[in-house]
Amino acid sequence: MRFLIPGASCAPAVEELEDEELGRLSRLWLEEVRPGLGPEAEEDPYLSPPDGPDRLLERFLQAERNQRAKDPVRSAAERLRKTAEFRREYRCVDFHRRGMARKLFMHGSNAGASAYFGDYGLRDRDGEPVLVGRTSLMTSSDAPGRKPSDTMVPCTHLRAACFVVERAAAEIKSRGSYICDVGAFPESEMVDFAFARYWEADGAPDDSRCIQERRRPDPSVGPHLPEHETMPEGLPVLRESLRLVTTHYPELLKKVYFYRPGFVFRAIFNIFSLWVPAGTRAKFVLVSEGEEHKHFLAPGACDPAEVPVELGGRGPSLCGDRFVMRALERYDETATLDES
Repeated sequence: MRFLIPGASCAPAVEELEDEELGRLSRLWLEEVRPGLGPEAEEDPYLSPPDGPDRLLERFLQAERNQRAKDPVRSAAERLRKTAEFRREYRCVDFHRRGMARKLFMHGSNAGASAYFGDYGLRDRDGEPVLVGRTSLMTSSDAPGRKPSDTMVPCTHLRAACFVVERAAAEIKSRGSYICDVGAFPESEMVDFAFARYWEADGAPDDSRCIQERRRPDPSVGPHLPEHETMPEGLPVLRESLRLVTTHYPELLKKVYFYRPGFVFRAIFNIFSLWVPAGTRAKFVLVSEGEEHKHFLAPGACDPAEVPVELGGRGPSLCGDRFVMRALERYDETATLDES
């Protein structure tokens, strides 16, 4: 029996309890959950990481503790089971195949994906991935050169977004970050490309009719969840993306920096920030232009010499939306499965 002396630290007792709970979860995973997943789980890099399942189990357990679950071990095991079912239905293992990034991002193969974020290689001082995105490229309806077919289609966008998160999860050792530029459309940069979108390099079919009819476009890369195929664009898509990430990829986030927020974004932020758990919400940071050094350029965060000039650093330019092309090249270089 362990006795605590008044005034003494209870940290060892807490650590003992946490170790005991992780051991219980490990047994549940190995004896109850994993055997029911079928042989495809062996090929899944997320469920069967090369260094073993410990970090995966720790993250799911911590997520349930943060939610103050009555029995965090049992609820973590159930969340793992549901995540495995989602991954089987959504074919998340395909996200690790060579060639999949281009298929999902390019308009010629996945119309309406409207994906302007990804991992092009930026890392923080801990060596962890830092995703970069520019929302104006997705949402600016009055952007020069924009066509009806540039409009986001929820089901194809969500699949591309899930791809980005999945591949980040494969590289994160502890926690990764995301710098999301929510400022104005980068017109001066895009004019260098005659406002042509990066995703048109493989062709740009006009599937705008699919947007009005709210149906899956052709071509597209599936599978899609049925509810995604009839989902309206806008905030419902953002809410669903937050749900997918917080449910199936817990405890991977260090910070999300929303850079150059304007009045409209701040109003929207006050809405969607309530859709995530309090612990996740605390990692959302609004960063005004000129305050980069207090946040993602602060000591211990990112090296200013590597952060793009558009984000306040001294690193190579994002070149409008062409940083996504660099991300696609990197995704192919780091893919672990052959193209199917």
